Amino acid sequence: LRNGIKKSINVVAVKLSDEITQELGYEYCEKFGISTLVKDKTINGKVFDDSTSQTLALGGITEGVYNYEMCAAYASIANGGVYNKPTLYSKVVDHDGNVLLDGTGESHTVIKDSTAYLLTSAMEDVVNSGTGTACQLPNMPVAGKTGTTTSNKDLWFCGFTPYYTASIWVGYDDNSKRVDSVNHTGIWKAIMQEIHENLPTGSFTQPDDIVQVAVCSKSGKLPVEGLCDADPRGSCIITEYFA
Repeated sequence: LRNGIKKSINVVAVKLSDEITQELGYEYCEKFGISTLVKDKTINGKVFDDSTSQTLALGGITEGVYNYEMCAAYASIANGGVYNKPTLYSKVVDHDGNVLLDGTGESHTVIKDSTAYLLTSAMEDVVNSGTGTACQLPNMPVAGKTGTTTSNKDLWFCGFTPYYTASIWVGYDDNSKRVDSVNHTGIWKAIMQEIHENLPTGSFTQPDDIVQVAVCSKSGKLPVEGLCDADPRGSCIITEYFA
């Protein structure tokens, strides 16, 4: 899974979606605040259902997605698995200080903090050595995920640091033109680099129930389990990753 995320290997996402079921994946999307999902909706005589479509695992949502909702979803991972509904204002008051509108948004836990940390760790690999290396910042760790659609009609990068989350999308609302010449990752980096310029270097907090051990990246087993180190051709332990 880590390697699939790092290299943006679509089949890995689809196989995982099949394993947990499309319906559960749909429910998680809802918990992460994606409001554009459709179920049994007829469009031009054709029925669409994001809860049964394998393309959901690749971000293939029938009616698309709002950028601010994608940003909030990634911010939930950065926030230890806690989702905070995006707000455009904190409150509106009258001249006497009476609150007319309260912008306090809802908050709920989507995933465990340990799961959020493991996702963050995998998405650090995306930026450190995967498809998102152009988004590296000189003074701050970055975790995130790139995204493209057919013919590069949509270009995405959603990522976060220990301080801020930002999501960039480049494309056209009618989905009609190519956007290959736009350096969207460069735009993301330029914005975030300026925001973080005077901030001390941070780090992603590791939960207490996460334990790091060396594993063999070929078998996924601990080296001491006698599998890779007992190969008759000699030890073939490769410890590239931690879990």
